Amino acid sequence: MRSAAARTRRWLTGGVVAGPLFVGVTAAGVLTRDGFDLRRHGISLLSLGDRGWIQIASFVAAGALSIGFGVGVRRLGPGLPAAAAPLIWGYGGALIATGVFLVDPGAGFPLDAAAPGPAMSWHGVVHAIAPPVAFGCLIGLGLVFARWFAARGRTGWAVASLLMAVAALLLIFLPGGGGSVRSALAVVLTSAWLTGLARLLRRAADEGLPGGSADPTRVEPDRSGVPPRG
Repeated sequence: MRSAAARTRRWLTGGVVAGPLFVGVTAAGVLTRDGFDLRRHGISLLSLGDRGWIQIASFVAAGALSIGFGVGVRRLGPGLPAAAAPLIWGYGGALIATGVFLVDPGAGFPLDAAAPGPAMSWHGVVHAIAPPVAFGCLIGLGLVFARWFAARGRTGWAVASLLMAVAALLLIFLPGGGGSVRSALAVVLTSAWLTGLARLLRRAADEGLPGGSADPTRVEPDRSGVPPRG
């Protein structure tokens, strides 16, 4: 029983690691890649060029860790929203697809790339679909947990989950300029929320029943009103 709880905790740790890993690698690429300008270039373009493999690896690793996080959520038991694990798996799978199916070069990046053709490549089409799917899964996850936390009197987490979902929806799907900057902000916002959720659930698993079954509402906030960290 104790080993089952330990395995659940290890799966949940994937959710703790995925966001900081991806954001950290992406930020390093934004700051160090020659010719990259976040005002004009989406972060997916970092997957191209001689150091593109680093960004590809971060997409795939973050996606795999997120899928593992979904396994941990499922292992926690029926107390969590039924849609939580499938939405997390959808997000992780879309992240992997974003890394595996490369975006077409554009807006002058990479510097040595040939001019893009008149039509989008097949892998560019798949790539264009994957990020909206990933964000759609996270928006749905935020709404699901906003309702779930509200029903259990966790107002702070309910509001944070709802705000994350609404902000991500506006940043990604609202028409307008500055798409690359808005997408980067959405990545940071959703990653921070997902990391916080994973830490909360891991803490709940630590204090839960043998085998990993736990209710995150059992983790009480400290005197400052901030949920404790795992």
